[in-house]
Amino acid sequence: MSHPTAKGKEVMRNQPEGERGAGDSSDSHSDADTPDPRLENMPYIEAFGHRYHVSGKIFLAFDEPELRRCEVQHKLYRHSLDGALTSTRLPLDVAQILDLGTGTGVWPIEMAARYPQAQITGIDVYPIQRRKGVPPNVKFEIGDVENPWRFPDNSFDFIHARSIAGGVRDWPALLRQTYDKLKPGGLFEMTEIAIHVLDFDGKFAEAELCPEFLQLFREMSEKVGMDFSPSPHVPVWLVDANFEKIVQRSEILPVGNWAQDEKMKARQSLMNSILNKDYVLEHHCGLLFQSCGWTKERFDAMVPSFWQEIQATNIRPYVTAVFTTARKPREEPS
Repeated sequence: MSHPTAKGKEVMRNQPEGERGAGDSSDSHSDADTPDPRLENMPYIEAFGHRYHVSGKIFLAFDEPELRRCEVQHKLYRHSLDGALTSTRLPLDVAQILDLGTGTGVWPIEMAARYPQAQITGIDVYPIQRRKGVPPNVKFEIGDVENPWRFPDNSFDFIHARSIAGGVRDWPALLRQTYDKLKPGGLFEMTEIAIHVLDFDGKFAEAELCPEFLQLFREMSEKVGMDFSPSPHVPVWLVDANFEKIVQRSEILPVGNWAQDEKMKARQSLMNSILNKDYVLEHHCGLLFQSCGWTKERFDAMVPSFWQEIQATNIRPYVTAVFTTARKPREEPS
């Protein structure tokens, strides 16, 4: 394993390169888009002032600030991939693509420009997808990705999932279903931001910042049966599901104001936009902490110490985006 550079941290060798060429539409998450009428009457749970799925098992909000965060995060991932939409090298004639937890739908829309011959389907539990400017080869469906999918086995050339942690309880089952729905030789990619805040100047991968807050977060995650940081376990789950050619790569996402080169500064700016107190302390934590008996007042009292540590002048904090790719064998295992 190599130490990080301005280009990120290598976790395994032979990292595939992503495909370039699609335009970035994330700036144009249209304010003119009218909300889907289904949202108006959609039942919900409220936690810390934000709306969550009525089932109480999905810890990702679906209000307007969350939609904006999804769009910024899309740009962050593209910056991490040097403008690419995938870490996977896809054939130009890819025909069927499935996007799990599609959110606002920005990724399928931009993929449609890169692969106009492909049929791209995005699935999400919330009807929050863009309603304007959707290409004819993109369609959106509402559904829980943990439920059985309606598609026949061996349907897709490529299945893509990113930032769905907080909405998945049984990762091995999801990966087994992904395997079944891929065609022989089909490709899979999954991206998550690891729930670790590290110091670039510390003992690498050991000097975790905000340990008290993060330990509390992990204890609560375990209590509600939700793994918010699955990436370390994903390679083993993929092997168990019979995938091959499994590769992980990590990219550094600086936080604060310490990045030097332009590439890392761009990532830092986007990461700071995401890692603001409204998102971290309300959107991502609201339902989790409320489910564990915390009030917002108690939570707010803990916030200052978290930010003091993150903003200290003697550290260079960062998190990592983890890209995992794999392939279904061209011939089924006997």
